[in-house]
Amino acid sequence: MLSENLPENFSDLVVQVVMNIEDAIAIFDENSQVVFSNDSGSVLIEHSGEEIAKKIKDFKHSSEDSMMYRHMKRSGRWLRFYIKRLMAAEKRYFLFVAEDISDLKLAEQTIAQLAHFDGETGLPNYVLFRDRLNMALFRNRRNNLSSMVAALELCSSDGTSSIEESTIINMTDELIKGIRKSDTLCRFSRREFLLLAEDLKDQRSASTILRKALDSFENWKAVSGEPSLELNSGFVLLPRDGVDPEQLVNKAFASIQNRVPGK
Repeated sequence: MLSENLPENFSDLVVQVVMNIEDAIAIFDENSQVVFSNDSGSVLIEHSGEEIAKKIKDFKHSSEDSMMYRHMKRSGRWLRFYIKRLMAAEKRYFLFVAEDISDLKLAEQTIAQLAHFDGETGLPNYVLFRDRLNMALFRNRRNNLSSMVAALELCSSDGTSSIEESTIINMTDELIKGIRKSDTLCRFSRREFLLLAEDLKDQRSASTILRKALDSFENWKAVSGEPSLELNSGFVLLPRDGVDPEQLVNKAFASIQNRVPGK
């Protein structure tokens, strides 16, 4: 909307406004030559001119009046850019606008991290574990292999109910060293963990993997000054022991020997 009382220097005013906008703004002609750009646009064109020209070329062959792209990454920053057709004096131009959305991407990644990982240990939480368990069930049916769900419970042999969070974090850092990169160690509750190991031939393979994880715990305990801590464990195999994720987890915890009552 334009006011009826435009100042005589309106064009100069518009240019000043555009030049001071932080977003990169540029106008290209039909030959992809720059007709105008603000300072941010000039910097972006200098570093990513070829990529921008290719996007405009692709856009020219489309029937869309405008198009938005996500994401172009430059110098560690994430950009979202927008291209729109313009007409002036019967000539066709293309408006290019790029917005830095790095903060938005960081927020999205943080939300995703909080939704799928434990905030203290960085381990997958139960939501992510359950997703991976469902995928394991699907792959088992297709490949005729087995997987293991192991339940681990950290407790104190001297009856102490309180275990420092820093101790649990240090323990998980060492525990994860004893499992394969393809395995998933999940923090189920404060002192309970789940381990998913796929592509197993038989129960012996499962026992070997779990033994290595427990050996890592024993190595950590020997040097940590926490001799009273114990890591009780039990496991089930799928599909042998079931195919329902919740039931498999319950069976795994039920299989733990010396399980603390009420846990």
